[in-house]
Amino acid sequence: MSLTGKTVSSIIYTGSTKLVERGLGMISMLILARILTPEDFGLVAICSLAVFLFNSLSNVGAKQYIVRSEIVDDDVINTAWTLNIFIKGTIWLIFFIFTPYIADVMGKAEIETPLRVLSIILIVGCFGNPGVWIMARNLNYKPLFKIDVFSKILSFIVVLLIAYFERTYWAMIVGLVLQYLLPSIISHLICSHKPKFKLTNVRHQLKFSQWVVANGIIGYARGEGDSILVAKYFSLEMIGVYSLFKSLASMPLTQLIAPATDPILATFSSAIRDDDFHPYQLNTVLFILLSLVVPLTILMTYFDQEIVLLLLGEKWISHSYILPILALIMIPGVIFKVLSEYVLAEGGYKPIVYYQVCMTVITLGILYMVIGSDLESFSKYRVLISFVSLFVFCTYFQIKYKLFRLSDLILFLLPVLASVIAILGVNNIDFTTLHWFARLVVGCSIFAVIYSLFLLVFVYLNRQRYECTLFLSYLGNIVKLVRH
Repeated sequence: MSLTGKTVSSIIYTGSTKLVERGLGMISMLILARILTPEDFGLVAICSLAVFLFNSLSNVGAKQYIVRSEIVDDDVINTAWTLNIFIKGTIWLIFFIFTPYIADVMGKAEIETPLRVLSIILIVGCFGNPGVWIMARNLNYKPLFKIDVFSKILSFIVVLLIAYFERTYWAMIVGLVLQYLLPSIISHLICSHKPKFKLTNVRHQLKFSQWVVANGIIGYARGEGDSILVAKYFSLEMIGVYSLFKSLASMPLTQLIAPATDPILATFSSAIRDDDFHPYQLNTVLFILLSLVVPLTILMTYFDQEIVLLLLGEKWISHSYILPILALIMIPGVIFKVLSEYVLAEGGYKPIVYYQVCMTVITLGILYMVIGSDLESFSKYRVLISFVSLFVFCTYFQIKYKLFRLSDLILFLLPVLASVIAILGVNNIDFTTLHWFARLVVGCSIFAVIYSLFLLVFVYLNRQRYECTLFLSYLGNIVKLVRH
């Protein structure tokens, strides 16, 4: 199979995986939001922020190292696996010892026990079979699909059982732990690789890992710094509102789009190693992802109340105004994801780290100055900073690599134009007599039809561009796959 074919197949598998996970996640959220309170969600949000901060400290980039290395053998794989266990184990032990101090700093003594339980994810994930990294390197995502889907289904069942019988936030804590524990266990049943403790040429991996760790910490601070500020200075209720709506707004990106782009690093790395990279490859990926993200963003801003009622229930509706604001973060998020993957494939960890450091300091500085404002104003500042940060990064990217032309902007605006036409069509229809659920279903259906038709027309009119030809070809392959 060609590199392009493997990439498309991998994107389909990873996208399907996250589609299943997204569906189960929606059902889980639908139930938990009706059983638990905003205070419960706030408590779990604080615990998650603390644990995942330490998780970013322990992420040595073992998978990325294996994916981008030119030569990979058992020694390289086992060394990466051993280094991963040693660092994550050390970080977990430090976290476990200092948990009371972390709870004291956050000013929430009640989070100490949940923190210690949730910290298990720092250690259980690293004992998985490193053979999964080779599968990702080879763009063999079918076994990974099986691992992720089975793990998600099993953890989903456990969470629902705990939530139904106990009606406590512990359902979410246990669910998070299982999402890391189960894939580690199942990977040893799927992968034939026999891991061994080894530290051959570990210095080279450490050199690589220092930039991954730095990038992970800064990336986490940049992505979750706003949540940390909210957790420190707002009440548990508002913490729960902000964290849940931020999660809801970013779900299409974090649960579907971003995981589906996992093969991009391997694809870019392979093309660059073989001196076979062309700008149209980057343009095609960006265009496909924007074709998904832009309409999703528009729908979330237009049907915000209906979406909140569907997923969270009536007790959250008074805060629904936060959703259309935070949903806008998806657009800069997906563009930065793709461009940064290319920079990483080129070996440019330093520029990413330097950029993240500068923008994180600026972002947190501005947000700290407006922390006394209401949650709506705080959210607007967060979105504005995201777009400004993206503009700065795109400027650097173009100066450094010179991959884009002015005509490419027209290509990337096609999903925006199709989305605007679709939402104007929906806006001209009177939905006032419909029930809110019918309004959501009918409105989204009409939007999808209009958007799809106009996007296909725009792509067909621009078929002289190779990116549009590829897009139509991929779409045809998907249609054939569905038919069979």
